[in-house]
Amino acid sequence: MAINVNSCTLSGLAIATILTTMIVDRPMALANEAEHTNEKLGTVRTLPSLQTRARPPLQPTTLHLGMLEKQFFEYAQDNNWAAIATIHRNEFTMHQLQPGGEGLYALPDRKLVYVRGFTANIYFESDRLVGIRLTPDNRDRALTAPELLTLVRAWFPDDALSVIYQVAPSDPRKSIVETLIGTIPKAFEQDLGKVSLPFCRTIIFPAPVPINTLSTCSLNL
Repeated sequence: MAINVNSCTLSGLAIATILTTMIVDRPMALANEAEHTNEKLGTVRTLPSLQTRARPPLQPTTLHLGMLEKQFFEYAQDNNWAAIATIHRNEFTMHQLQPGGEGLYALPDRKLVYVRGFTANIYFESDRLVGIRLTPDNRDRALTAPELLTLVRAWFPDDALSVIYQVAPSDPRKSIVETLIGTIPKAFEQDLGKVSLPFCRTIIFPAPVPINTLSTCSLNL
């Protein structure tokens, strides 16, 4: 029987080509499979965090009066707040926390303010946020009156709030001595007004109303 040499040669070449392709492509397939497996395991690359004082993050979740205690602590955890103490009195709770220094923008002109320079007593009634008391933290520079009111607008962009605060009379920076945002439960009223200075009162409305529209103090803000 006659053998077709040309047919055998072509068949051999085709088989060799297929084997070569399989040898070359196999490592690439394994690499792609490993990369896909790593993605499933949670090792996908992500961009570095922008939360630094030089480059503040995008606006985080904001606060509102009446928010649940759980919601507030989600905000605190996301922004690296540190717990100091907790006191329960009947249906009222006070959590004292050290803020994490996050950067916030106050509307309408997106003025930047950092959440630092104080410790915060956070008051809840039946698990609902009712007020925040701020006192200076000696490890950092205290807030000034303009910074405080900007912070309140940035923290509570959708609420109309009463803010009372004391200003050190001899301080050219007009540093804040004590602040109450919202209300303080009767069970904790003795915490307020430790320093014998008069309180200024300002009503903060949502943007675009100017921040210092209604105030009992003339501080040239």
